Amino acid sequence: MKTKGIESIAERLERLKLTKSEKDALSNLITDIKSSWPDAKLKIFGSKVKGVSDEESDLDILIVLPCDVTEETRRQIIHKVFEINLAFESNISPLIMAEKEWESPRFSLLPIHTFIEEEGVPL
Repeated sequence: MKTKGIESIAERLERLKLTKSEKDALSNLITDIKSSWPDAKLKIFGSKVKGVSDEESDLDILIVLPCDVTEETRRQIIHKVFEINLAFESNISPLIMAEKEWESPRFSLLPIHTFIEEEGVPL
């Protein structure tokens, strides 16, 4: 049973007018990220959210992990995104951050932080 006022991930993706391939790719990525980091937060942002994307546009996604992001962690996620992009002919472009960095005063002053927090679509 769906609680009134709570939009499912599928409904959010539908509202963004993503292609089936993009939806499938995102679903696969969300499942993979959440299986390794259940408390990870993901948000789509950029031209897809603004509604100004074209066929060459990438699918920007913020991935905020509840742990330090080591070079190995970053490599693991980028490798997974690469595999998903090949399998689904998508163009996902991840921004990978540790939660403590994303919420730090240093990052919170950046224009991209403001944009993603105000206009990004949580998944």
